[in-house]
Amino acid sequence: MAVLTDFTKNNLDKQGFDDLDEDAKSCYAWPLRFTPAVGTVLIVVGLTLQSPTFLGIGAIVPLTGALFPRGMILDLVYNLGIRRLLHGPALPPTPTPRRFSYLLSTVLLVGSAVSFHYGLSALGFILGGAVAVGGTILTTTHWCLGSWIYRLFFRHTAAR
Repeated sequence: MAVLTDFTKNNLDKQGFDDLDEDAKSCYAWPLRFTPAVGTVLIVVGLTLQSPTFLGIGAIVPLTGALFPRGMILDLVYNLGIRRLLHGPALPPTPTPRRFSYLLSTVLLVGSAVSFHYGLSALGFILGGAVAVGGTILTTTHWCLGSWIYRLFFRHTAAR
């Protein structure tokens, strides 16, 4: 098992994985990168195509993560397929701060899709690009902007 830095452990805690012990965090650290990595690639494809349809349909992915802690589409792809090929652990349920982040991503992606639909390409790139940048940071560092915002606004709930 890989040894995690304090930075990574803290970032996982801030996403709501603070109930996992150090061994579990070490076990899940790489698999938890799958969902944001694939999601970011899909967003970049949608932005490259400037496709309101692709981005709008793509917004369903984080919406499923916001609504279903055990049923995000990409988590299911990992749990039912990829993890079996890699002999990895099943992903844990998505905690509330990370689900909040998925809700923010959904809103921004819908905004991006609507912007491209109405010819507001610059706004579409800004909104979708914000999600792509956030997903890249989450994939590479486990630091989640949406979870940070959640804890900023819901500090008392997050402390429970």
